[in-house]
Amino acid sequence: MKDEVQSGYKPVQDDLLKTLGLAVIAGQGVERLMSTCLTFALHGEPLQTVEQFQALLERHSKATLGKLLNALRQRVDLHPAFDDQLDRFLQYRNVIAHRLHDVPGGLDLHSDEGRGRLKAFLLQYMDDGQSVSMVLLGVLRDWARQVGIDLPSDHHLSRRMQHHLDANVMPNLEGLIRSKGRGAYP
Repeated sequence: MKDEVQSGYKPVQDDLLKTLGLAVIAGQGVERLMSTCLTFALHGEPLQTVEQFQALLERHSKATLGKLLNALRQRVDLHPAFDDQLDRFLQYRNVIAHRLHDVPGGLDLHSDEGRGRLKAFLLQYMDDGQSVSMVLLGVLRDWARQVGIDLPSDHHLSRRMQHHLDANVMPNLEGLIRSKGRGAYP
């Protein structure tokens, strides 16, 4: 019993469940970021009334990740590799949220192999989420710059994250996500 934590699980099982919790929280952050991009940066038309703005916020805040991705694809062209990553993120998110027992190889907290498979699955999901988040943050930063909004980056992004965005994401943003028809970034 010494090797069980208060949750009733063994420490290796408890560690995996903590990773699962982190994955759920991280995924929700990506969904919120995508909703924010669609509401503001990728809206496509100027908002003229408060009512339009409120309706748009309402629509995107309640949309599923699949609907958000469809809306994103309707508004912009995505690089095929980035589009594939978005698809995998959606598939993994749906497994985590709705069908955890469908993790490739099955859900198994009781064997090293099963825990390894689940942890690899969760880490891939979080890695994809981080990559998607960086692109979406790049879109938001570029949009804010274009419309003259000064974002207080000190509170929202670490210096390391800002450096990563500036060095790796911003120079490649147009290749990852483009406005439909115009060939340039939205």
